[in-house]
Amino acid sequence: MKTERAPFAPITPDIDDDRLERLAAEKGVGAMMKPVANGAGEGRPTLSPRPKAELAPDAATPRSEMKSLNLDLPTYAWTEMKIRAAQQQTSLRHVVMSALRKDGITIHEADMIEDGRRIR
Repeated sequence: MKTERAPFAPITPDIDDDRLERLAAEKGVGAMMKPVANGAGEGRPTLSPRPKAELAPDAATPRSEMKSLNLDLPTYAWTEMKIRAAQQQTSLRHVVMSALRKDGITIHEADMIEDGRRIR
């Protein structure tokens, strides 16, 4: 027996565009920009990252602005870091960022997410 699914909500003109823009900025979605009139890409809008000023000052850095680090460590150091993360009930990323912070690297409080899985 097939279950009936509710239809998708229709997109109507009464949707709050400002609310959609705020949500897109929070999620790090790029903004459509008008093309420059220099002939390159004339008539086609381009997708570019939103200016940082549009993000809330206390918001975490969007995933699109994060950089990845690949690092080879001795097994004993890796094991100790994993044990520390388990004891603190945080992610390995949080343990590493906490250590960097202690060494004087600037990391904003909003980016100190203990476990990314908890906010998904």
